[in-house]
Amino acid sequence: MNANKQCFTWGAGLAALAILLGASPAAAADGTEPPRADETALGTHQKNLRLDVGFRTQFFKGAAFDPFSEHDAFHQLSLAASYGFWARDRLSLAGVVGFDYGATSANIRSDDASLDVRRFVLAPEARYHVLRVLALTAKVGPTLTREKAVVSGGLGTDLSKTAWRFGFDATAGAAFELWGYANGASSKPRLWLTAEGGYGWTASNKLSLEPRHSDDAPQRLARLELGDLSLGGPLFRITAALSFW
Repeated sequence: MNANKQCFTWGAGLAALAILLGASPAAAADGTEPPRADETALGTHQKNLRLDVGFRTQFFKGAAFDPFSEHDAFHQLSLAASYGFWARDRLSLAGVVGFDYGATSANIRSDDASLDVRRFVLAPEARYHVLRVLALTAKVGPTLTREKAVVSGGLGTDLSKTAWRFGFDATAGAAFELWGYANGASSKPRLWLTAEGGYGWTASNKLSLEPRHSDDAPQRLARLELGDLSLGGPLFRITAALSFW
């Protein structure tokens, strides 16, 4: 009797083991196997190389800016490249290098006045994924701006000044993934729409415009004083971005 009971117990145990061993292939064949951790993680949603192109608008108040524009809004083409190099849970960190270019012109008395502005920025950016497709962003970084002011008169000689000024940009915003694979392990490109606002400041530039070629300038062409140009004010930026790994 005891022998029969032992045989039954061993048989039941072996049958259970066979069922357990055979369950794994069946689950894989049915597609019910849990996804790998790298597939469910944010992965390349966070760690990636991203290229942005869009526009930046900043608002300037100041008498020295008025001769170059009829409006306070100054528009620029905005280009940027970023590298997301660190991530932990929903938080990630990227290094950003950017370039903004814009120009404006207006009439000052009977002369033509133009202002050319080129800005370079280098900054760290923090990104926090509220959702897989939505990340809140914030960055603060130094800027280097080239300002070229020119007044063209009827005497055939331009008055101009070119200066480089340091400053900073501080912005916060959001990045929304318009298209891309949900799989965080995918290396396929992703399309983003980004929007941010904040404040930018550039050190003031004393606009004392002189003839470009003083030797050829008429004797009666005097230096033109337009005051201190300060390119500081609120800003917003909207870009389309492509990320890949």
